[in-house]
Amino acid sequence: MPRIYSGRKARYGRELRPMAVLLLLAAIGADALGAQGAAFYLLLAAVVVTAHAALEAYGRLVELPGTAPTLGAARLNAALGVLALSLVLVAAAVHAHGAVPPVGISAAVASLALLGLQGAVKLVAR
Repeated sequence: MPRIYSGRKARYGRELRPMAVLLLLAAIGADALGAQGAAFYLLLAAVVVTAHAALEAYGRLVELPGTAPTLGAARLNAALGVLALSLVLVAAAVHAHGAVPPVGISAAVASLALLGLQGAVKLVAR
């Protein structure tokens, strides 16, 4: 009978969280300069990158055994990634209509804060 799971660990590429942070900072800067169209497209790119980072955090969580000492940190990291993704989605959806209400900028800033917190959790868990 063939083995379904080979027991090998998945290899991950480069960390994408810094790219998401840069895209969010650029989108917030574009909003500050009044370029809502550029901010919208930067947020769309941030959605893709943040979704990839959230899925990577979830993959790392699934890979851990149930008795791993970093299981709690991995759970928190995955949850923060999902929350950051949902806030980036809210910011992009609000920016799609042209005039940006304060909730759009607040969602982008909150997502940026969650990504920073996610990096701090990962740093402490090492």
